[in-house]
Amino acid sequence: MTNSTNPITNDPQTEEKKLFDIPKSILSDNDKPTIVILTPELNDPMFADFWRFNFDELACKFAEFGIIAISAPWMTTPLSCNSTNKFIYIANLAWGYHYRPDQWDTWLHNWPKEIKLINSPSLLQWNTRKTYLQDLQKADVQIIPTLYIESFDEKVLINAAKHFGVSDLIVKPQVSACSFNIVRVLVDSNDFASAPRSMSPSEAVAELTRLDAAHSPMMIQPFMSSVVQEGEISVFVFDGKVSHAVRSNTQPDDYRVQFEHGGVTTAQKELSYEMIELVHQALAVCPETPVYARVDMIRNNIIGKFCVIEVELIEPNLFLQYAPDGGTAFVHAILRVSGLNSP
Repeated sequence: MTNSTNPITNDPQTEEKKLFDIPKSILSDNDKPTIVILTPELNDPMFADFWRFNFDELACKFAEFGIIAISAPWMTTPLSCNSTNKFIYIANLAWGYHYRPDQWDTWLHNWPKEIKLINSPSLLQWNTRKTYLQDLQKADVQIIPTLYIESFDEKVLINAAKHFGVSDLIVKPQVSACSFNIVRVLVDSNDFASAPRSMSPSEAVAELTRLDAAHSPMMIQPFMSSVVQEGEISVFVFDGKVSHAVRSNTQPDDYRVQFEHGGVTTAQKELSYEMIELVHQALAVCPETPVYARVDMIRNNIIGKFCVIEVELIEPNLFLQYAPDGGTAFVHAILRVSGLNSP
């Protein structure tokens, strides 16, 4: 069920626009809204197989409510056709936007106000750069301590280690996903055996220079060993209500929890009061209430409390296979904010 239609052609990057066919049965049935789930490019080498699996799961769930769902690469939308059919767009599979941050920003800025995009363009813009964590910190929400820098070198890393009082650092872009361009750095330490996939400051600078990221806006955080010992907790909230949660763990020879790096995710059946409170505190800082959200947290080894590592409002993997209702709450949330009654 991966259909789409002709995109509008009045933006400067029309060479990337592609033509898609949309079934006539959809165009002729004006009584039914059509959900358009935004995706990467159809043949994206990193996400091609995985997004299709997730799309099919979502499309089947919408079909249970008599709603048709189609897919379209985010950069080709909003779709244009000669039908009065109502399209509702959801950004939750727009993986890979961080590879094109400028195009993504322009796309959000130019999104027509009269066309429904979930989450809203303004909320997606706020969430694109992880500097939004500063808003949480100002509201006294516990986050992992973070320094924000515009470029970095060995001296910056040495100073960051002194600032945090640690030798083990994480460096990552301010616009990122899936541990994109992330490095682990040991400062004034040679204990690489106990710090999997870590680098010296000079190696880290060389690596990010090779990746053309050394002069991009970055973040530096103290590495929290709890991510290896306990894993990362992700809590999913639809329309302001907690749906389910998962725990993601690393492989023994890695520090990253994402499946691309061998991470293993399982259901987190119980949430503590501390976890739930942290989730609601974090979402209360958002400029508006998200229709869907994932709040990622790990334990801060220094203070012993859970801290927000990320609030994902754009394209979180929803792990609906672990939701007690299989995703019904997600569909209800989409339909409610779209002014539609659940069939």
